[in-house]
Amino acid sequence: MKGNLAKLRASIVKDARILLRDRQALILFFTMPVLFVLILSLSLRDVFGDRPGATFPVLVVAQDRQEVGQGIIDTFRNNPHVRLSLDEDASEAEARQWLIDGQYRFVVLVPAGATEQAKRRLGEVMADVPVELRLERPVEVRVLADPSLRSDYRKVLEGSLDLALHGIEMKLGREQLEQTLRVTQGTHFSGLPDFDQARLFLPVHGETVTKGVGGPTPTSVQQNAPAWTLLAMFFLTVPLSVSFIKEREQGSLFRLQTMTVPPWVVLGGKAVPYFVINQIQMISVLAVSVYVLPLLGGDPLGLGNAPLALVLMGASASLAAIGFGIAVAVFARTTEQAAGFSSATVMIMGALGGILVPKAVMLPIMQDLAVISPLSWGLDGFLDIFVRGGGLADVLPEALALLAFSAFCHAIAIARYRRRG
Repeated sequence: MKGNLAKLRASIVKDARILLRDRQALILFFTMPVLFVLILSLSLRDVFGDRPGATFPVLVVAQDRQEVGQGIIDTFRNNPHVRLSLDEDASEAEARQWLIDGQYRFVVLVPAGATEQAKRRLGEVMADVPVELRLERPVEVRVLADPSLRSDYRKVLEGSLDLALHGIEMKLGREQLEQTLRVTQGTHFSGLPDFDQARLFLPVHGETVTKGVGGPTPTSVQQNAPAWTLLAMFFLTVPLSVSFIKEREQGSLFRLQTMTVPPWVVLGGKAVPYFVINQIQMISVLAVSVYVLPLLGGDPLGLGNAPLALVLMGASASLAAIGFGIAVAVFARTTEQAAGFSSATVMIMGALGGILVPKAVMLPIMQDLAVISPLSWGLDGFLDIFVRGGGLADVLPEALALLAFSAFCHAIAIARYRRRG
């Protein structure tokens, strides 16, 4: 046993020296995930968390500046998603051209005389004029939208406009009712209650539910830091598998087999240096996310309150990635085959696992398929810590799944290695 441990130590030293010689690759291993986390966390900062999110240039062409036009303007002016521009004289053709040119994403056309038309329509309604005899049609407030504007954002803006028009209806209806009661009741009418000052319902404020007490609201860095750390870990399967195949082609592995070196010694010698690199990758990404990102205007990463859970997830994800890389290496025949298969498979697992696109915005069928990706298990474990306030017990299912995947990959790699020997 001591002899095998000495061989393992020698194998680790050998592979570590090979890795250290390729300084350009080492720099790429550590800078790639850090740069991705910085760029994406800053770019997507306002899409996550409590900030208003994406903002859009909106033009309101208000040819009516009474209750209808002013009510619509006030609604969009108070909307944090909107950069409001106003115009009284623009034509519909001009507004369409501005949309085509990309100057605005959303245009609201308020016709002249909209308020007076609404009041006349309301008078007919209050007078109980039959529908077929009413002279005034409902006011048409038209909306023009840029086709590149996402449908869900368009629905939010249209919903804001609908809410504004409903509020204007209620205001005009109240004024009409007060006027009618003042005429019919004379001095006995004391006015209607001011419902703006006596709300029936409290304002709605959502609460983020976490496993701990309190907890942070999810931010872009809490998604991107673990996501790109995991992707970087699994991308190490490419150099790992290529290095293994090169040694096989050069005859180094054959010499080890003739010396009766156990498979676990050979494979373990390759696994340990890459495991160390994985942990350095994770530490560097977390350090940059905690200390550097806030200096650039991003949100700091909250590491949660379970350091042991964080260590367990980092180790489990690394072992899963290394196991996958070794399994690819023993089955691939050429370095090109290993590199192509590894990179393509890792990207597919990343896309399925919520690394490239958060699972929350995927279709239900894609969310169901995500469970087959080891990167999804790793991401869920890290999010349990960073977002949901979870501890060691909470990440055990994900960690055990990654360790089981690692054990399976190592088992088939050892079996294949022995058959080739």
